[in-house]
Amino acid sequence: MQKTCRRFVLVIGVLVVMLSAPVYSNATQNVELPDGSKIQLPFSCPICEMKVEANIGVLGALVFANGKVVAFDNISELFRYLLSPDTFGFTPKDLKKAFVLDHDSKKFIEAKDAVYVIGPEMAHMMGREMEAFSNKAAAEKFIGGNNDKKILAFSEVSLKDVAPKKKMLKMKH
Repeated sequence: MQKTCRRFVLVIGVLVVMLSAPVYSNATQNVELPDGSKIQLPFSCPICEMKVEANIGVLGALVFANGKVVAFDNISELFRYLLSPDTFGFTPKDLKKAFVLDHDSKKFIEAKDAVYVIGPEMAHMMGREMEAFSNKAAAEKFIGGNNDKKILAFSEVSLKDVAPKKKMLKMKH
């Protein structure tokens, strides 16, 4: 009898922990950007509509003069948004700052100061992926002599560089 009660209490305890875990993981969290702006998690990426939570990570963000922050789950999507202002209903003069996550330090840096590596083997289901680096030497080290990858400055990135190979499907929620 006593053994059965202990098992029952143990099972109830495990169930309470398992059922409460999603509550804690869905709690609102903030990611702070270098200028003090905040990205509230979770959010949906404006390009692919993928829900971004703390365990997925934010790789880029745009901060507008009115305080609005638009965040992205990958750097290519940040550029797709940034290079298509008419599609997304903003004017470039409304943009205050752009940030990307540095591949090495895992800290946000200003997108205009970063250098980017892109290459055909860096593609995944949502299109070509990019990595951001705080300097050209770090980007060259990442490439390691691989001529299929190229290094681009912020001003050199075009829609052609970040366009998906196939029509992207929106993520289901």
